[in-house]
Amino acid sequence: MNYIKQLTHFFNKAQADEDFSATHLSLFMALFQLWNQARFAKQIQIIRDDAMRLGKINSKATYHKAMAYLHKQGYIDYRPSYNPYKGSTIIFFPPQLAHIEPNAEPVQMLSTRPINEPYNKLYSTSIIHDNTSDLSIDKNKEKNQKTASSNQSQLLFPKKEKDSAQKLFSNENTIPPPSEQVEKFFLANQSTLQEAHRFMNHYTANGWLVGGKSPMKDWKASAKNWIGNSINFTKSANYGKSNRAQQLHTSTRKNYFEPL
Repeated sequence: MNYIKQLTHFFNKAQADEDFSATHLSLFMALFQLWNQARFAKQIQIIRDDAMRLGKINSKATYHKAMAYLHKQGYIDYRPSYNPYKGSTIIFFPPQLAHIEPNAEPVQMLSTRPINEPYNKLYSTSIIHDNTSDLSIDKNKEKNQKTASSNQSQLLFPKKEKDSAQKLFSNENTIPPPSEQVEKFFLANQSTLQEAHRFMNHYTANGWLVGGKSPMKDWKASAKNWIGNSINFTKSANYGKSNRAQQLHTSTRKNYFEPL
């Protein structure tokens, strides 16, 4: 039996299968080794523990899931026995997949060359895919066509989305806020431009962090606290001044020798 041709067909089909994983490959090669030990009989009976040990699969759930996938995709024909004393039957390459016409037989380019022969770019390790591997190319073409059509539809019928720049400037709670909004807010709350500038300089220096730790979320609330603290500080400073008469400054000199 020309199993090399069948195995090449398997690799081409596996390469075109997007859901084919390393677990599926490991299990199939383990089954293929058991088939080799049985001298490539039409059907073989396997023991689950042997297949799991060869495939380096430790979970029974993973084993049955991979076996079901290989059977569903047509890599093998799996017939479970449900009998602990009788092995399950496996048929490799069912007839609908094993029948390959001579003209459609895949050809693999060899990557080896004589030692004295110079390197030529025509040598490659790529495989000339058959009809099964061409499915992946067709799928990629369909995906590219869908993305191109979706992009064209977006250009013809653009979605009504708000401009991010306009949204940024229209949001009054933007951190850091524009200096014009801060000045207007301080003047509206009976404060001064000097306090507004102090507020901006203070929080710009510490990276707009409240208490030096957490990022600021609402600059208006922080500005109100700033205005209230500045008013209380001004009142306490005025309260600490004494009401004693200050030193008098006169521009005329008084003659203390004259009687009162």
